[in-house]
Amino acid sequence: MLRVAVLCLIASLVTAGSSRAADTEKLLLQSPKGFKVVAEASNDSERTTVLVPGSENIASATTRITAQTLFRQTEQSPEAYRAARQKAATADCPGARFEELRHGNENLYPMVMWSESCPSAKDDGKPSLSWWKAVQGRENFYALRLTADAEPNAKQRKLWTRFFEVSRVCDSRVPGQRCTAK
Repeated sequence: MLRVAVLCLIASLVTAGSSRAADTEKLLLQSPKGFKVVAEASNDSERTTVLVPGSENIASATTRITAQTLFRQTEQSPEAYRAARQKAATADCPGARFEELRHGNENLYPMVMWSESCPSAKDDGKPSLSWWKAVQGRENFYALRLTADAEPNAKQRKLWTRFFEVSRVCDSRVPGQRCTAK
């Protein structure tokens, strides 16, 4: 029951917006079990939601999920976004490694999913791992990032993969892209 309440809260946060109706293109974000929303910010150009495991806080979280909607920024392809993120990661982390996880269309939207591994970040010297998903919508651009302090074990990798599969862009106005949970 708690998971349903959290999913409803996330759905309302993700779809909230001053001039956005319920029947629009949006990121359907289905939080992994045990995660909670710890920050949400929105302005005229973007909306960001941050989630961490239930027992952790934003400052010391071992795993963090960040979902961004970049309003009216549809001219950028997912590949261009990935290239820019990888360039920034290489500058911040000498020795950064990247792996493409998935590429193509999802729910009729262009998307790319990749991982980014940093052995020792310049700012704090700690290793980190990020999984990214970038989706080019017709109305907005969407970026989803899961960051962790360590490589996932087999069970975590399965959970992360499932999270990225069920969190997707949808549009209730377009047949074939309906906003229904998987």
